[in-house]
Amino acid sequence: MKARGIPIRNFELHVSWIYPEETVANFFNIKTDQKILKLERLRGRPEGPFVYFVSYFHPRTGLTGEEDFKRPLYDILEADYNIISELSKEEISAKAADKFIASKLETEPGSPILFRKRYVFDQADRPIEYNLGYYKADSFVYTVESRRSS
Repeated sequence: MKARGIPIRNFELHVSWIYPEETVANFFNIKTDQKILKLERLRGRPEGPFVYFVSYFHPRTGLTGEEDFKRPLYDILEADYNIISELSKEEISAKAADKFIASKLETEPGSPILFRKRYVFDQADRPIEYNLGYYKADSFVYTVESRRSS
């Protein structure tokens, strides 16, 4: 966004160590009794938030929670930990905002949002991040380009 000249503001940034839910633990191929780093960020334009991100990181990344998460996340991983995100897989769906997400995005419960799950892997195809994104529907455009090979 910054590269496109769109000013971005961090409204909230929370870092915690948590025991992962089974879905996250299964993705990382770890047990639910092993704590992992959780990063929550509420971001948007200066006039208001439009996306709430929740990221979980594999313990192998080495993240401590003391990093300056105002920096771009993948810059931190690459520059500080020599971890390069090579592959990202995403699932995007539409849903209604629950009370929690509506309060974060300053919208009404039941308002349309786009929900994105992102699975990020390193150069050895090992999982490094499990990311959930909740977007105000009117602030997100998803573009797909497809080329048929001959």
